[in-house]
Amino acid sequence: MNGKEKARLRSNIWKYTFFRVLYCFALFVPIFVLFLQDLGLSLTQIMLLQSIYAIAIVLLEVPTGYFADIFGRKKSLIIGSVFFLLSLLSMSFGTLFFHFLIAEIFWALFTSLISGSDSALIYDTLKDLKDEVTYKKVWGNIIFISTLAIGVANILGGFIGAINFRWTFYFMLPLAFLMIPMALSIKEPERHKLIFKKNYFFELINIVKTEILTKPKLKWLILFGGIIYAFNQSALWFYQPYFALSGLKIVHFGFVFASFQIVAAFSSKYAYKVEAFLGEKYSLVMLLVLVVVSYFLMGNFVYLFSFSFAFLQQFVRGFSNVVIGDYIHKLTESRIRATILSVQSMFKNLVYAVLIPIFGYVADVYSLLQTFLVIGATAFVIGSVLLYVLHRNKVF
Repeated sequence: MNGKEKARLRSNIWKYTFFRVLYCFALFVPIFVLFLQDLGLSLTQIMLLQSIYAIAIVLLEVPTGYFADIFGRKKSLIIGSVFFLLSLLSMSFGTLFFHFLIAEIFWALFTSLISGSDSALIYDTLKDLKDEVTYKKVWGNIIFISTLAIGVANILGGFIGAINFRWTFYFMLPLAFLMIPMALSIKEPERHKLIFKKNYFFELINIVKTEILTKPKLKWLILFGGIIYAFNQSALWFYQPYFALSGLKIVHFGFVFASFQIVAAFSSKYAYKVEAFLGEKYSLVMLLVLVVVSYFLMGNFVYLFSFSFAFLQQFVRGFSNVVIGDYIHKLTESRIRATILSVQSMFKNLVYAVLIPIFGYVADVYSLLQTFLVIGATAFVIGSVLLYVLHRNKVF
């Protein structure tokens, strides 16, 4: 490989970083639920949209990864960016539930095509450059920069949304268009490492039967992790109506969402220290306690700074990703580790998809505050049963 080819290949890193910043710059996030409510959608319909999105992710995760292996990661990024643009156009001009249903399906296609293909592209780029030992540093920098972009977008989205909800989508359209030529400019590296095998689906079923269902510790830990994720994540789509109820101005929504990113980031960064102090047993107990307490606080207290109760959920988001993932790693052989983690991802998204339309319906029939109490109580009952089972199976 000559110097010119190496330079073009190395440019994949900054090109993909820019590509990622473009799609992470989601200005509409702080006002999305209010925007849908303003169009007349109920919370049940809004939660149903998110449920369909989660189910679509589960169904698309394997085939889109296989597509990337067969046809190339660059093609996955190109097609994914087209779906991103189509989704954004649907949201920009949509007025009915059906329009946003199409948008969510396009968004799920985009997410599935990008997920896995992006990290594989960067890894194989570095592999071709004989510099794969720097992968963690390079990928870490990409995540860091894109996380900053999310924070900035949250803040700007709050200001723009305070003027006009639709403008948050309109301002994103040029960024979405720019993603396509950026993806086209990327050089496809050699595929050194396949994400999926040819018989991956059948291998997946076999691993679930032989490696998960027959191992109580692993099985119940995956179940507990899925429950924590689903209940904790359910709050996300209630934040905006809750902030409005508490008297927080829309212009400040972005600052609050940006602060959530900071809490989750530091929670992830120092999770190993907190876990070392508490140990496995109390770390898992703490996750359930924080989820339950956060919902009971949100359900009983409404004032200008009540968004701070959600910091508990953001701590759980960052902490659980690190800690539960580590526990699963310890119980899993290296040869099937990626598959086990894929099963965990599928399960938690399925639980989430089942729960959120139910909670949306409760919010429509009763009230937002009562919904928080229902979520907290349900999480406490189910989580406590799973903790007891984990204890009986000597997970801790």
